[in-house]
Amino acid sequence: MRNLLQVALAMAVVPALLPAQSVLTGNYDNSRTNANLSETVLNPATVRPGTFGKLFTLSVDGQIYAQPLYLQNVTVSGKGAHNVVYVCTTHNTVYAFDADTPGVPLWSVNLGPAVPTANYTSDDGQYTDITPENGILGTPVIDPATGTFYVVAATFETGKYLYRLHALDTGSGAEKYGAPSVIRATVAGTGDASVNGNIALDPAQHLQRPGLLLLNSVVYVSFGSHGDAVPFHGWMLGYNAHNVQSQVAVFNATPNGGGGSFWQSGRAPAADSNGNIYAVSSNGDTDETRNYGDNVLRLDAKSLAVKDWFAPFNFQFLNDTDDDLGACGAVLIDGTNYLVTGGKQGVFYLLDKTNFGHVAANDGQILQSVDTQNPGIFNMALWNRPDGPLLYLHTINSGVTVYRLEGDQFTTTPVARSFNGFAVPFQGMALSANGVIPGSGILWVLATNTYPLPAHAILHAYNADTLGEIWNSDMLAADSAGNWMKFVNPTVANGRVYVPTASNQVVVYGTGGDFTQTAPTVTGIVNAASYANSPLAPGEIVAILGSNLGPVDLALGGFDQNGVLCSHLGGTQVTFNGVPGPLVYSSAAAVAAIVPYEVSGSKSITVQVLYAGQSSAKIAMPGGTASPGIFTADASGSGPAAVLNTDYSLNTPDHPAKAGSIVVLYATGGGQTKPAATTGSLTTQAASLASDVHVTVGGQAATILYAGNAGGEVAGALQLNVRLPASVKGTQPVVVTVGGVASQATATVSIQ
Repeated sequence: MRNLLQVALAMAVVPALLPAQSVLTGNYDNSRTNANLSETVLNPATVRPGTFGKLFTLSVDGQIYAQPLYLQNVTVSGKGAHNVVYVCTTHNTVYAFDADTPGVPLWSVNLGPAVPTANYTSDDGQYTDITPENGILGTPVIDPATGTFYVVAATFETGKYLYRLHALDTGSGAEKYGAPSVIRATVAGTGDASVNGNIALDPAQHLQRPGLLLLNSVVYVSFGSHGDAVPFHGWMLGYNAHNVQSQVAVFNATPNGGGGSFWQSGRAPAADSNGNIYAVSSNGDTDETRNYGDNVLRLDAKSLAVKDWFAPFNFQFLNDTDDDLGACGAVLIDGTNYLVTGGKQGVFYLLDKTNFGHVAANDGQILQSVDTQNPGIFNMALWNRPDGPLLYLHTINSGVTVYRLEGDQFTTTPVARSFNGFAVPFQGMALSANGVIPGSGILWVLATNTYPLPAHAILHAYNADTLGEIWNSDMLAADSAGNWMKFVNPTVANGRVYVPTASNQVVVYGTGGDFTQTAPTVTGIVNAASYANSPLAPGEIVAILGSNLGPVDLALGGFDQNGVLCSHLGGTQVTFNGVPGPLVYSSAAAVAAIVPYEVSGSKSITVQVLYAGQSSAKIAMPGGTASPGIFTADASGSGPAAVLNTDYSLNTPDHPAKAGSIVVLYATGGGQTKPAATTGSLTTQAASLASDVHVTVGGQAATILYAGNAGGEVAGALQLNVRLPASVKGTQPVVVTVGGVASQATATVSIQ
């Protein structure tokens, strides 16, 4: 009840209190949540085909690895006030564009000759992660109070490698505060590249990959390696924000060893209001006295001294197998003492940021570790809601998942998962929402389905509560996002989504454009298993055929946190007598929907498809109590049925069942169950069909052991456990009859 009250109060006050938000730093805030909770324009109702799409592009001179930043109401020299989006390239150019309209830059400045990455090597040869040049990689940071844009550029000048910290005026691009400052650092140590007991930061061996941090008038700059090419260390340096020639702190993660880089897939170090900085190092030497490879570190902001640290019990294994703990960085959960992080191994950790516990003898000594069962956590987003913070992440060959924090533990299995997944886990990610209001959130994922680069980029928009996909940039050719840039987050601000690309442009999406679509046309409504054109039964999965029914690329449905299948998918909705039906998939030529149980008893059912703001003609279909269809192995409605043998192998002529054995077959269209099913629900308990059921094989009756919902599937998907007749052999037709209505006679089962 307390959480419900908190949500109700938040819903009442948030719209009035939260203005449109500037995006001043990488990952949106110093807690690195990847969340903009002041977005009132974009929500699951407005982000749909027909109402949302590509508005314009902004052209630049190189690839974009740094997240674009957004500042409202900037006075630009000689050009008045503008909302400005700032874009940095690997060609070392900083651009200031009007954020709301296409056009030439308001100003731009080049910060020197970029480094050809052909000059670099990695631990296994030529460096190829970033090509063809390295200039500005780390996301800059803006101080709105002073109108200053801090950025680091890598240059190659007369054979020398240099990094410089720049402080640019947000309205003109002019240098200020003594900038630029050449970045140099030295620490005492006997580790890799030590000379006379000292180690110097070698700009030729390091990448300035993490975003910058601005905290208490100090700018922090972090470094990692390029492809683990030794020698390298993890470095973090602090500079006076009002005099960037003044270096105020230096930290080296492995002064008596090697490695321990800070790269965090480009994520910036996190920081809290108590003057603590949180960073996660990667593979390297670890002795927990001066060397901190694969560690979560709490650093004092003034001195960058280590105040606390955590290493997993298997830190040496992580180092030996290149499973960087520091692949993702730290996320702080505001209002708590919690920090969450994860890495290449696919495990995420919940820690008490006030007491890391040092090296855990086992992970039972920390608050929690959760193994996602898949490797590769490189990014996270957090929606910090009073009914339980939601953590979004993605791993290799999986869908996007969300875990809820309940008390002091995350759920160990996802509370929602997207149906579509990505083989490549290096995605950008952002969460936009109107405060903590449930139903207002969108999870934006910038991903690709192919690797290595160059690769085609797809911007996906998911309902943040259900992870049902509501839009993506491949639904229409006109919305194409260009070439993908790994690890880079889209920037969501004031009703716009700014997508950085490897195509030398920022693609800008939003509402208010001309996204007119052709109205959907329905040419057929059939049982999704049998393809029979028959009366519609409550709970029946039907295939709706036609054109312009949904997105060009197939969108797959997902269950929300209450275990209910989404009824909006990829911009498509299907209604049955005005009641939305749950959607299994949606595409331009076919949609699979479930007839709601609410139409039970209707002799006529009106079906209508809505897509991209357009509606199809209303199609009147007869209604019935049952309309069974058997699923087949090739989804054609004919041939080998979707039948599992006793050993759970798929029944085929080459793998027949034994006569008299028990098999399981799958169907739909059986009507209501006992106890009654709920439309779109995920079934967790057995429920038998309410009508009489008979099964024949080769014309002879089979013994029915169970006929009802298929456990763990959506209501309407049926499972029938039957004992085959002892006297029937060969490949024979199987027919299911429910309430006197027979399925197709073209599905077969093979028996020996």
